[in-house]
Amino acid sequence: MNSVRNETSEAFFPKKREYTFSNPADRLLVGKAMGSKYTRILLLLFVAAPILFTDRAHAVSPDQTNLAILIDENKINLKFINICISNLAPPMEEGSGPKSQAGVATAAENAQSGQGQKPASSQDELFKKLNGIDNYRSFKKANQADFNGNMWYFQSNYSLSYKNLKSAQGEMKDIFQVVHENYIRTARVLLEAASPMIIRSNDKIAQHLLKLGFRDLKSSEDSFTSAYNSSPYQYRVKLVLFGEGIKIARRARRFAILSMIAAKTPNDDKHEFQFVNLDEVRNAAEKENISDYDRIRNTLIDYIDNELLSQKIAPPGEGKDNPIDLLEVHDDNYSFITNARVSFLEKSNEEIRSDDINKNEALPPVPKPGGSN
Repeated sequence: MNSVRNETSEAFFPKKREYTFSNPADRLLVGKAMGSKYTRILLLLFVAAPILFTDRAHAVSPDQTNLAILIDENKINLKFINICISNLAPPMEEGSGPKSQAGVATAAENAQSGQGQKPASSQDELFKKLNGIDNYRSFKKANQADFNGNMWYFQSNYSLSYKNLKSAQGEMKDIFQVVHENYIRTARVLLEAASPMIIRSNDKIAQHLLKLGFRDLKSSEDSFTSAYNSSPYQYRVKLVLFGEGIKIARRARRFAILSMIAAKTPNDDKHEFQFVNLDEVRNAAEKENISDYDRIRNTLIDYIDNELLSQKIAPPGEGKDNPIDLLEVHDDNYSFITNARVSFLEKSNEEIRSDDINKNEALPPVPKPGGSN
């Protein structure tokens, strides 16, 4: 019986085998053989790694790649916020109409193409006014830092390039926040001003547009809260959140203006209530092609001239000192620099200093001998 138990236990629980060596010399020989084997494997991996994981023909520095992305982002952000911050400034040029900024380049792009600009002597008074505006000084500082970062990048000094590009993002972050706050305030004033006339008109289309405007206003406020509470040194995150909030606030302002127009438009004149025949549908493509910007602007001017709408809307509690102009808001919603405003990007390009890159990064002056500490 015991023999059966022993056989069963050995079948399921085999005994641990112990390897013994005849003498210490044998142990040493086996250890050397195993050590030399692992050493050869490590040496082979060390030699093969550069061949397997690198390609000198296509090697790119990670700093160079990341900085190229940062340069593109700064260029997009400068062009985007230029229109917003330029329209917040007071009127500077008399008689100038809305201007598109589609082809305006940054200072770094002008330097690459050899098209540097210098301020005209006849505009000294204009530049004095501009430099008295806090937003312009911040924008010019961001443009100068971005220019310096691009110049250091082309000289392959990636450390100084990153420092300047990051400094430009820090300046733009503050500008984005100022613009976003203004857009939220303007959108709320317009929507609240449109509410009474829409409620009295009982127009379903206008009510729906107003509801969409308040929806986008709340979404823009949420974006502002997220950006404001994000890490203070994560400039890229703040720029993305503020930028998205600005775009949503613009859409809310568009809905506010459209709801005002819908509330003042009779049902017979609305496209949704008009009867068309088959010939008109076929010839619709042959009609004059007019953009939404021009169509809405022409309608606003027509309604303002006929006193159906007021061009100036004063925010409640602020009197009539700083009214909101519907036509200027409409220009800004469609990325046009509005009447009598100047492009901060164009003017700051004329004040860019190419020697600023060397001045800021130069070594400190040598102290005079015998000077006190």
